[in-house]
Amino acid sequence: MKKLLAALLSVAMMASLVACSASESTATTESTVSGIQDTLTIGIASDINNLNPLAQNDQINNNCLALTHQTLVFLTNDTNEHVANIAQSWEWVSDNELVFHLVENATFSDGTPLTAEDVVFTYEMAIDPSQSSVSGSLGLVEAVSVVDAYTVSFQTTSYSNEILSVMAGYPTSIQSKAAYESGMESPWLIGSGRYVFEEWKEGQYVSFQLNENFWGDEPGVAQQIIFKPYLESSARVAALQSGEIDVCIDPPINELSFLEDDANVTVETRSGTRLFYFGFNTEAEPFDNETLRQAVACAINRDQIVQVILSGYGQTQTTIVNRGVWSFYDDMEGFDYDVERAKELLAEAGYAEGELTVELYASNGSPYKEIAPMIQEYLRQIGITVNIVSLDEATFKADAQAGAHQMFLWRWNVIDRLDEIYTDLFRTDSASNYHHFSDEYVDAMATAVLTEKDKDTREQLSIELQEYLVEACPQVPLYVADLVIAYNNGLQGTYLFGGGNHNWSTAYVEN
Repeated sequence: MKKLLAALLSVAMMASLVACSASESTATTESTVSGIQDTLTIGIASDINNLNPLAQNDQINNNCLALTHQTLVFLTNDTNEHVANIAQSWEWVSDNELVFHLVENATFSDGTPLTAEDVVFTYEMAIDPSQSSVSGSLGLVEAVSVVDAYTVSFQTTSYSNEILSVMAGYPTSIQSKAAYESGMESPWLIGSGRYVFEEWKEGQYVSFQLNENFWGDEPGVAQQIIFKPYLESSARVAALQSGEIDVCIDPPINELSFLEDDANVTVETRSGTRLFYFGFNTEAEPFDNETLRQAVACAINRDQIVQVILSGYGQTQTTIVNRGVWSFYDDMEGFDYDVERAKELLAEAGYAEGELTVELYASNGSPYKEIAPMIQEYLRQIGITVNIVSLDEATFKADAQAGAHQMFLWRWNVIDRLDEIYTDLFRTDSASNYHHFSDEYVDAMATAVLTEKDKDTREQLSIELQEYLVEACPQVPLYVADLVIAYNNGLQGTYLFGGGNHNWSTAYVEN
């Protein structure tokens, strides 16, 4: 049965892949097609940290999982439409029931069939907070049940505007019930995607081999895909130019001119969706003081940060909703850079200049290690001393969840899900709420935006919530960075997203 996803990926591939015949595509599962490189190697800016879909929601992990796993629906990278994947169709039977009809030929990489039992098994884990990092995004789901071998029913407390977007995310990739019941180690590595997990050496690489049992119409092309972390951006550039890697994620902006002059390299830029922000732990002193947070917000020169860090390859913003997401509203007054206003608010908050010393938690990778000293200097100018605490990302996230921090630098990537902002970042007790922000009005409004059917009413609710959160100031939005990526001229079959949640499962390098 033809699926919309197969058609979608065919369109997404560049001309050379489209020209490849069906027999040639199939042949790549057995031997390398003449003129196609065996291995595609991608240089990444941070290390992989977890390949259990439900236990994580990090961009780099999701890039890996896009090779090995598949979701009920697939989100397109141009129109943000939900198209068929493991589910061939779906419908809301009522405001409290969403039914999915699955394809009937899908299999896992070990050859076992993928059925409704596996979907129910996956989602019963997904809605359980003890097993899932994304259970909060599925808070409206009460139960999941098998209708027949290829039909699944989701019972919900209400209609949801964004449940399909949650289901398009790789954390909710369909997992194999049989793999878990077998007692095998790491059963979550079994998926239904174009590639299978091969090896992971922490800090060095993670590799994937072509799935010989792939069930779909468009198998992978490269025999092997490898992700290699290079925490220093200049090292990624050197690796690309030497041929050690084929793709350089997030090349340093100050080296783009050299890459653009390299006849063997293509530099691609496009609007991004990943918001970098400066946040506060609003639960603990001193930043349980809203006026103090506002004072700090007025001290931050966003324009200068974009020029210094991005050389202009990005856009500043005032609102907490990622630029490009539906209902993005950046027209409120907010807290623009104004040192005098910052000092006035600092005094209003009850602090004299020179009285306050605070800690800023930041990852030891780029761009955080470059932004942190700028924040330090901005706050020095209004009489606040900042001590920078530099951590690896895993430690940073653990400390932020535990509330050990006072201020922090982080990012949040959203393609189309408002709920991924309002609920994941600001809802009381959300695991991703590093602000430790709790507000009954915000919780209620987030639910209203999620469930309101009338588009105009929903947009107004979203705008009101953005204005409220900007005023409450649990975070200072800094900028949305453009997607900048450099790669070997022979790279084909890419499927890129502005925020970096790329799908490399159809990509390869043509010699």
